[in-house]
Amino acid sequence: MIAMSHIQEDKGRFYINEENQTIAELAFEEEGSLIIITHTHVNPQEQGEGLATELVEHAVHYARENDKKIKPVCSFAEKVLSDEQKYQDVLKG
Repeated sequence: MIAMSHIQEDKGRFYINEENQTIAELAFEEEGSLIIITHTHVNPQEQGEGLATELVEHAVHYARENDKKIKPVCSFAEKVLSDEQKYQDVLKG
């Protein structure tokens, strides 16, 4: 797995680059104290390595650091967040 330190941030997205190519991305919108995760994508050759989960966990860390809640509209992010009790504090009900 990629360490969180390799996750980069840009306005409205967290992403992982390898050899100057984006290989995984989580897109989100911020509305006040809410982070809306709209999309996750991992290149086919990197799928199954846990990169999308790492990005969702980074979004959780970001939400906690900034006192925000997460509303996942992306089905992958919704599954990751709803399956784990440890994320319930940031999940928007």
